Amino acid sequence: MPRDSITDLDPRLAALAERQGGVFSSRQAHDLGVGPDEIQLLRRRRVLVSVRRGVYAYKAVYDGLDPLARHRTGLAALGLVLVEPAVISHESAAVEHGLALLLPDLSEMHVTRSDTAGSRREAGVHHHSAGLPGSHVVEVAGRLMTSLARTGIDVARTSGRLECGVAVLDSVLRAGIDPVELREVMDYCRSWDGARLASRALSMADGRAANPGESWSRVVLVGQGLPPSDLQRPLFDEDGLIGYVDFVLDELQLVGEFDGRWKYDVPEGADPRQAGLVVWQEKRREDRIRGIGYGVVRWGWEDLYYPARLGARVRAAAARQAQRRWPAR
Repeated sequence: MPRDSITDLDPRLAALAERQGGVFSSRQAHDLGVGPDEIQLLRRRRVLVSVRRGVYAYKAVYDGLDPLARHRTGLAALGLVLVEPAVISHESAAVEHGLALLLPDLSEMHVTRSDTAGSRREAGVHHHSAGLPGSHVVEVAGRLMTSLARTGIDVARTSGRLECGVAVLDSVLRAGIDPVELREVMDYCRSWDGARLASRALSMADGRAANPGESWSRVVLVGQGLPPSDLQRPLFDEDGLIGYVDFVLDELQLVGEFDGRWKYDVPEGADPRQAGLVVWQEKRREDRIRGIGYGVVRWGWEDLYYPARLGARVRAAAARQAQRRWPAR
């Protein structure tokens, strides 16, 4: 009877793949008695998929992975074949650390090496050449990668966009890294490409931002001359805590709310009544905010691509708020 799954192929191989992030190498398969002809048969039957040359995954699982999980699987595969001394870094290390990235480019994997004179790209891997002090390297699940602080600075340096740098550094701070450690890493990298951009991002970083959309929003507001005076401030009325609001602009007596897809927290598979209740609760929350004298302005992902338009919307909301506070006589 033909074998039609990796489990049927060899339970030990399936267990090995599970321990290794979903992948196994042809050498490992050979050691367990599974030869190359059998591997190729399973590839032709679309049971296995080649993740890297000589490294395989169970296709039904691999095809269902989201981009972040697929990148992790690629890194696991790389770890089985990479023979040069290298440390996972940049966006790849950020993915492994679970940092929240804004519009990440996951088209290639990143490693950093201190034993080579120049960077190169090869077989989907960007090999960066840079110094790696021991304090900048950590071991996670048996693999070496740049520390959270070094990872954040590297991504901020190389992203090419201020909002992406702010988002990753906000995430590093949310993870509990001391700002002093970030500044020390920044000082070490101060003469490297992209250091000026990373330094600017670090000056704006704030771990109170809850997600990359809020980080990007803050960059837009600052760029439009509308810097928030506070983030995630708790607001109260006579009934108690209203909630934590994303942005407060005290001079304009405004609250700004970024409406990401998670904002209303509608449970997956919720019926219309449940969904309606969640939206009603958010409307009630907004009414309470207005009841203590704040105007409310909302925006979503699509608005962040048009900073001037978002700035105009906030100013229009501020004008309406001023009219309510000081009506024309």
